Amino acid sequence: MTLTDRYVAATLRRVPAAQHADLEPELRASVTDAIEAKVEAGADPDRAETEVLNDLGDPDRLAADLADRPLHLIGPAYYLDWLRLLRLLLWVSLVPGAIVLTTGLVEGDAVGSAIWSGVWTAANVALQIAFWTTLVFVLLERYGDPRGPEDLTGGPWTVDRLPAERAPRAVSLVDTVVSVGLLALVAAALLLQRTVSWFHESDGTAIPVLHPDMWPTWTLALLAVVAVDVVLTILTYVRGRWTVGLAVVNTVTAALFAGVVVWLASVDRLVNPAFLEASGGDSLTWLPNVVIAGTVVIAAWDVVDVWVKALRDRRA
Repeated sequence: MTLTDRYVAATLRRVPAAQHADLEPELRASVTDAIEAKVEAGADPDRAETEVLNDLGDPDRLAADLADRPLHLIGPAYYLDWLRLLRLLLWVSLVPGAIVLTTGLVEGDAVGSAIWSGVWTAANVALQIAFWTTLVFVLLERYGDPRGPEDLTGGPWTVDRLPAERAPRAVSLVDTVVSVGLLALVAAALLLQRTVSWFHESDGTAIPVLHPDMWPTWTLALLAVVAVDVVLTILTYVRGRWTVGLAVVNTVTAALFAGVVVWLASVDRLVNPAFLEASGGDSLTWLPNVVIAGTVVIAAWDVVDVWVKALRDRRA
């Protein structure tokens, strides 16, 4: 890809897809005409291309102009820098939320209460980050250097800041959302089965589906593997494809999860005996074998599928 290709791609990614067909030819023609004018004046073609793109400026800002989308919140001069920094900092809010959630579960708090505490903590941290970050930019705009935000970003925008060229993405956003959603369901099932069940004791207490001995050690171990899988799925989307390194990590997590489930099922420590009894235990003697077989098949399929994709993409 040429610098012009990268600049056009960086611009159009912030423009609605319905406008691409009209805007892309116009933008390319404008850039080409400007380059040709400089070349006819005696400039080197490569240097002319760089100068023209530098004069056009930040592609995000140009995209906003082309799409007639105002960049206003605290003011147009600092808007893009504020937005980029805020997006980065908001990820920090997940860390204290996760810590509070994990601490509550380990200390024996009710699952619903622990989840609510984690969500509430993350939301409060996110709110604080958004407020103080915005306040800083408001003060910069009102009382900072009137020349604008160039000092914050290291000077005027140049083509050196264009996004790196990327190969076509092999992992779609839809696949990623579905995978993360399924993993979230697994995590929710592991947590909520202690309080939400089809059967209850005479005093109304829910009969857990999983063996009581699994809590907290084995349940938290499985949750940790699921959490790693969620991070792995997101990293794969960010990379755009499965790599050999990511495939190795996926193999390890699949083996750990399947190993724990198969071992617990083989020693009758996976399913709660009280749950089996309440649901007609004599007719469910086959359940451990089915769980073992199903877990092995699913884990093996996942590992093979990921390795096939990783090796195929590596050859490509």
